[in-house]
Amino acid sequence: MPTTDIITEDFVRSVAPNASAISNAQKISRTGGFVKLARSEDKTLIFGECKGSGKNPYYSSADFSGDSPVFRCSCPSRQFPCKHCLAIMFDWLAGKDFKIEEVPEDIARKRSKLEAKNNPQEDTPEKAEKKKKSALSTAKKKLKKQLEGLELAENFVKDILGRGVSSINSTSATQYNSLAKQLGDYYLPEPQAIMYKIISSAQKLSTNPDDNQINEIVSLCIRLSSTIKKSREYINSKLESGEVLPENNILYEAMGGVWKLTQLKEIGLYKENASIIQLSFAVLFDEIHKAEIDFAYWIDIDTGEIFKTKNIRPLRAMGYIKEENSSFGVHKIKELYRYPANINNRIRWESAEISEPTPDTYKAILSKTEKSIGDAVKKAKNELKNTLSGNTVAVLLPFDSVEYSVSDKKSILRYGSESIELAPDENYPDTCNVVSVLKSEFLRNASMLGELFYNPDTRKFYLCPLSVVTENNIIRLC
Repeated sequence: MPTTDIITEDFVRSVAPNASAISNAQKISRTGGFVKLARSEDKTLIFGECKGSGKNPYYSSADFSGDSPVFRCSCPSRQFPCKHCLAIMFDWLAGKDFKIEEVPEDIARKRSKLEAKNNPQEDTPEKAEKKKKSALSTAKKKLKKQLEGLELAENFVKDILGRGVSSINSTSATQYNSLAKQLGDYYLPEPQAIMYKIISSAQKLSTNPDDNQINEIVSLCIRLSSTIKKSREYINSKLESGEVLPENNILYEAMGGVWKLTQLKEIGLYKENASIIQLSFAVLFDEIHKAEIDFAYWIDIDTGEIFKTKNIRPLRAMGYIKEENSSFGVHKIKELYRYPANINNRIRWESAEISEPTPDTYKAILSKTEKSIGDAVKKAKNELKNTLSGNTVAVLLPFDSVEYSVSDKKSILRYGSESIELAPDENYPDTCNVVSVLKSEFLRNASMLGELFYNPDTRKFYLCPLSVVTENNIIRLC
């Protein structure tokens, strides 16, 4: 059972909704905002009373008795956890005096309710069968609805290519946007996103568009057509077989499916007792969906697999969605869940014990690099053939040196007789510049995390650098 031993500064920062909440919490802790501090005898709960803006204090607690920490506070804040819950953990880290007391009655009652919720009584066979039939019926209706939406998306592609991509004006763009918006009613987020991208790119065309601009839109249309075809085949096969419930297929989420952790576990997409560490972190902006994405790459220290996490925060809801941040500790996770993908799976977990990395941590990471640049590029080629994959593949490459040419302003990563040029991609435009000013000691006999991508104009693969792993550090470039 977790206890207050789980509390480290890295842990507090990892659960904080944003940097502002951390700053405010540190101020409360520094100025002695809590007038009472207490803990349970088994150290699974810390709680206290904090001075607020009114005459009554706020009652705050951090509860570690379950599989995941639970934060409670009587303040009106809509952030979770609030600054008071963060502050009481900072007080704990500061070594302040927490008196041993019985668990308050209201928290004991909430604990019981939460335990009952997490461990429901098993359904009778009759109830279980009824639930299964209901789930099957709902899934079939959704799939049939998606087939209707695919017809709309297909008509969109035919119309765009029939008219010519350069013929889109403000009137037709409005009509196309309306059509793309309708697709949201058919549970097809991936085709919808590609449609919005096509419309946005077409609206940006100059009066005399060059071949690159036209080719980009045509490529998106081809991608949408391929997605429609694969989705239709996927749906029809499921309806014909009757196996309409979630399965290990990337199409399920691309077509609006929302995975529950229990479902991922049922189909074997999870790992027990995983140890991972973050290799890079960045906040990316999704112009199409008007959202910020807290995006990170992680490595499984045992297997060397490169995973990713994505925390999507629409601009209209920024204040209410927890903001992720850089993390530098080793995360030991009881159950690590992974979403379907061939490579760079998205991962998720409910709680983690965070510890400081050791020299053995870095040694383990360095031992898990790709065997050669050629093998990594081959892996990327196979993945990028899939139209539902992104445009990049994250890999960890070993290198003997990174050489920078002042004359042509290019950086070349070399490993043995192999080499690959470093280049920026659309999400990381500045990391190559950072590499060029790194100390030479960091650019010898180490490893580099980067995104491999293909440039159709030069017909070459490039590596966009994200971080450098040495024997005693992870140097982040963004």
